[in-house]
Amino acid sequence: MSFEQISYLAQIVASVAVILSLIFVALQIKQNTGALQRNEHNSTMAQWTVIRMAIAGNRDIAELMTTGLRGERAIDAADQLRLEQMLGEYAWAAFHIWDRTQRGVFPKGTFEATAGPLLCDVLSTARGGSWWHSAKTYRLHSRVRPRRRRRARPEQ
Repeated sequence: MSFEQISYLAQIVASVAVILSLIFVALQIKQNTGALQRNEHNSTMAQWTVIRMAIAGNRDIAELMTTGLRGERAIDAADQLRLEQMLGEYAWAAFHIWDRTQRGVFPKGTFEATAGPLLCDVLSTARGGSWWHSAKTYRLHSRVRPRRRRRARPEQ
């Protein structure tokens, strides 16, 4: 076998090795992506679990969320603040499901099947609707606009 033939054989072996390593890297990326998506799902579920357990484990919060949202009785400033904080957490957790659905982390329709109807139920109540009317401007301006500005900056 001549040196030229050995050189050709070495190039073929090296090419096969590169192809095999690229296949291995592709499989690793696929597995890593699956793990990251699972992590995102677990994180979202943990956010909702905190909210659900606060309501289920504390009668005072459950009453605040039911009678407070419906406007069945007057609530003092402290309870109003507590209700607004709970609504903020509720909306923020729902936003995460919507955002992850938009980015393709969750399957299409996840928000519409899970958090969307729950959020609509809460925001269609007397105090939920008034809270959203005042909070949506703040939430959109404080979270979305800075992101848009960062994206809109030209590369330097």
